[in-house]
Amino acid sequence: MDVSKGKSYYQGFIEIDKPANKATPIEHDLEGFKFVYELGQTLKETYSDVVYVFESTGIYHKALETFLMNHDEKCIILNPLEASKIRKTDLRSTKTDARDCKGIAKAYFMKDFRLHDQKDELYEKLQSMNGHYNFLIQQLREMKVHFRNALDIVYPRFDVVYPNPYLDIPMSILKRYAHPDELKNKRFETIVKYIMKDTKHRGPKAMDEAKKLKGFIDNVSSGCRSSAFEVTILKTMVNKISDQEVEIELCLDEMRELVSEVPLYHQLMSVPGIGDNLAIRLIGELGDLDRFERSEQLVAYAGIDPRVYQSGQMTGEHLHITKKGNKHLRTLLFLAMSSNVRIGKTNIILDFYNKKRQQTNPLVYKAALIACANKLLRIIFGMYKSGKNFHK
Repeated sequence: MDVSKGKSYYQGFIEIDKPANKATPIEHDLEGFKFVYELGQTLKETYSDVVYVFESTGIYHKALETFLMNHDEKCIILNPLEASKIRKTDLRSTKTDARDCKGIAKAYFMKDFRLHDQKDELYEKLQSMNGHYNFLIQQLREMKVHFRNALDIVYPRFDVVYPNPYLDIPMSILKRYAHPDELKNKRFETIVKYIMKDTKHRGPKAMDEAKKLKGFIDNVSSGCRSSAFEVTILKTMVNKISDQEVEIELCLDEMRELVSEVPLYHQLMSVPGIGDNLAIRLIGELGDLDRFERSEQLVAYAGIDPRVYQSGQMTGEHLHITKKGNKHLRTLLFLAMSSNVRIGKTNIILDFYNKKRQQTNPLVYKAALIACANKLLRIIFGMYKSGKNFHK
């Protein structure tokens, strides 16, 4: 199957150069998928084993995948680079939708691929949820930009009193009093009462915060009147940020529930620099490690394997990483290594980092972190295969 948006071509192959029919277009609906299914059933009458092979296209192959899995059919979902590599081996690499079916068939007959199974659904769900989590985080960042702009106009120098305005006390104050004039008219005792009501803080802490706020508000000069639209923006952003943070936490909680029974989750938590959040999201992007036979394959999947280009006097050393892999996994690995280095707790990965930074030709900070990410992936693979936790 050559899958594209809403439409695909399908063709049966008995052998690599023995097609069962011509490449035929279908729409992505029940009628179209039934044509593919019926061809498979016809081939089963003569050949016991029939496999449906198609490329992973992000989202466009999902309808076909679900249809075939619901009918208990065997599927192989190829990395698009596999078929592309086979197609480019031809001297004249013509690309058409009809010819792509043959390219996919060649890839299937020339190599052994793992069958897609129900176990993959857990990891697919986690990966989709992590994608949604990233989307929510990106939205939150944009909300915070708008919030900060409005805050600097309505409450100038508010960040001097509260460097982190997203904590419970400053957010609760801004929810109630979106303009300094509203807060100036409130008695000290009233502010203390509302701080205690809206947060978990009690007694002395609430009084200290109210005193700090009163000292700030008596000297503040707002950049707009209470009727200005910036005040409306500030009110809206405060509520939206609060709601978004709740939704992000709910998404993470649901992911945590899914990975709680996965042994690798607890193994990852034993690695310095990897906390609960990173461990959950790493599993979503790593997927089922059983599909990799060697750690080199996992490194290539992440796209942090070094490029190899050796020709004549060019040695092919010190080249950039390929980046032909899962960019979200690379980001998470980079975060894990940054945390590991920042914590500074002695372990084999930190020792490796220090070695790369202090060698004869020292690596720059980011290059050293990528080298460590490569090592971390190999360690994770070894942990998974052995069932052991991280050892210093």
